[in-house]
Amino acid sequence: MNAAAILLCAGKGTRMGAAARSKVCFDCAGVPVIRRIIANMRAGGVSRFVVVVGHHAQSVMDCLDGEPGVLYAYQKEQKGTGHATQCGLRVLEEIGHAGDVVVSMGDKIVAPHVVKELLADRDAKIQCVFGVEPRERHYNGGHVVFADGRPLGIVEYADVKTGRDVVLGGRRFTAAEVAGTPWVNTALYRFNASALSRELANCRADNAQGEIYLTDVVAAFAARGALAIYEVRDARDIRTYSTRPELRAMSREFLRTAAELLDDPACAPHRAVIEKFIALHGRDRRAVLATAPGRVNLMGRHVEHRGGNVNVMGIDRATAFVAAPRDDDRVTLANLDAAYPPVGFSIGEGLALGGVAVPCSGLGTAEWLEYLDRPEVVRALGESRGSWANYVKAAAYRFQMASDIALTGMDVVAGGDIPVAAGLSSSSSIVVAAAEALVALNGLNVPQGEFVELCGEGEWFVGSRGGPGDHAAMKCCRPGRLTHLNFKPFSIGESIPFSPEYSVVVADSCQQAKKSEGARDVFNGRVAAYEFAFMLIKRAFPDRPLVYFRDLASVRPFSLAYRMIKSLPQKVTRNELRKMLPESGDRLEQLFSTHADPGEYDLRGVAMFGIGEVARAAGCMDVLAAGDYAGFGAMMKTSHDGDRLPPRVYDDAELDRLAACETDFAKVPGAYACSTERIDALCDVLNATPGVLGSELSGAGLGGCVLALVEKAHTDEVVEKINHDYYDRFGLPRSALVCTASGGSRVVY
Repeated sequence: MNAAAILLCAGKGTRMGAAARSKVCFDCAGVPVIRRIIANMRAGGVSRFVVVVGHHAQSVMDCLDGEPGVLYAYQKEQKGTGHATQCGLRVLEEIGHAGDVVVSMGDKIVAPHVVKELLADRDAKIQCVFGVEPRERHYNGGHVVFADGRPLGIVEYADVKTGRDVVLGGRRFTAAEVAGTPWVNTALYRFNASALSRELANCRADNAQGEIYLTDVVAAFAARGALAIYEVRDARDIRTYSTRPELRAMSREFLRTAAELLDDPACAPHRAVIEKFIALHGRDRRAVLATAPGRVNLMGRHVEHRGGNVNVMGIDRATAFVAAPRDDDRVTLANLDAAYPPVGFSIGEGLALGGVAVPCSGLGTAEWLEYLDRPEVVRALGESRGSWANYVKAAAYRFQMASDIALTGMDVVAGGDIPVAAGLSSSSSIVVAAAEALVALNGLNVPQGEFVELCGEGEWFVGSRGGPGDHAAMKCCRPGRLTHLNFKPFSIGESIPFSPEYSVVVADSCQQAKKSEGARDVFNGRVAAYEFAFMLIKRAFPDRPLVYFRDLASVRPFSLAYRMIKSLPQKVTRNELRKMLPESGDRLEQLFSTHADPGEYDLRGVAMFGIGEVARAAGCMDVLAAGDYAGFGAMMKTSHDGDRLPPRVYDDAELDRLAACETDFAKVPGAYACSTERIDALCDVLNATPGVLGSELSGAGLGGCVLALVEKAHTDEVVEKINHDYYDRFGLPRSALVCTASGGSRVVY
């Protein structure tokens, strides 16, 4: 069989609400609709495809990049389905195809057996076969007119609504007769390509739409007895959609059952989670598996929210969600770990608490912050502080506010093996896994950069005001590689292989820093200190083009940057800040509200750390690409020194000394002071161990893990040294991991 297909994908798809992509590019259970269409048609016997594009043509071609046997025809003007088909036929004529051609719309997924049956051998005089279905399934479809049990033609619904009589096969039919026909057109056809080309040449645009209808040729084939119908018996044999909610509903039919996920080798690491889901919801419930890895940020701590870079790897520990769609907006949560009790919430009710109605029509950051500051929301969060459900709410509420359709809820069973409160972002992994599940089950098709930003902002719900670095790392990391991520705006930078001669050892300090408890005040206080310092520097140096804090790392000569730091007070209270920045009163109060009053802010120490870390993060990929792992280890030590306790003091004399030497900020630790004595002791043990090139705090600090860059040949000795000199010494469980660079968050459909 040498059949071709013409797929009509030139429409605007305005009801999908997508400004820059064709409706056929939207995902249906993880696979773009147009790819599902082509895969099914291949299975049905079609070997070559002409895709007719117009609006959003590039998005269709990008979506089909690498798909074999695909050619394109461009429909410059929207002149109807007949004209679009003519554009496709010209391409087939150019390649010498004159045999069978299937014509279908780009928003219809046709079952393979239907394509086979449509292409099955028939009487040689039949040159057109088209699909019909009961009118009840699709009343707005083209109405098929019969006489004496024989199809005479198709009347488009727009023409039926005019109320005018029509003439087909030499007979006149009233509008009521046409409207009462039991069959409608499925817009799925098989033609002889040459015969179709001849008939289309005779078509005219004298109809309600002023277009050339493909359906007009049906009457011509019927008039000479060259027409047959194909009854689509099962509504599931042709699935179609016009809106995103319709696509979401259609996608559910393509999800696998929990039992099928259990049998998939790709899901094997999370078998226990799937088994618990089956115990709660049954083997036949259709679901997805969403996973988000833990992450290590080898350079660029505490700076992504200032526009700095991060350099990240995913690790082979992850959070997993098995999630099934619901028919309402409730999210129910269960966990393998008994420490996390079952809980549920309504997305709409949660947003209504802050005065937000669903759907939200794409509300931005300002509206999200306004919601978070509402007293009712603050009070409710205080009552549920410490609940793991808050991290799921963080994703659900933020993604709902960014969406113009109401999100469906989901039944979730979660589990994972990322150490909790250990600086490997176990909490952020819940946000990302929840977001992946919500995006998958709702067919949101969120671009990668937007996904990262929404996850980062979403986590503000639990009270922290950090950036999206952790979420970006989880979304974008690649197996065996270190990835450079840029912020403000977000973009994925270069990715380089991580040398197999070195390992990353993650040693849990066994001190927990829970963001939902006191650590949040310290974290948010440091972030506020960045902003206070930047406000004061811009006020003191109005001639400098400073947009983001990161711009301070580019100031030259270095002595000028040190002079900027020197303009800051060594310590400052809230009242002093109010007097120094009277024009920024509202912003100051907003920042103060994010954390308890620390008494004094160390603006110099925080700013020095931030400038140095921005510089180190910007340059570390070059160091590693050059194979200078020893140099990178030294950078790690400097970075951690900026977090050590007690913090370094940067008085005027020290700043003058650094300025006089034109000292590169990348070599200056600063004083962010988010380590602990226990973590400093663990770093000291590591740095004194042969084979360790450098070590540093992982994550936000105040507990958690230490990262060590280790020569692979010494890995076992280093782990044993940690066990003996740290874990055994303090009576702690041995908790060191040798991590492999993993891939990013994903959904298994």
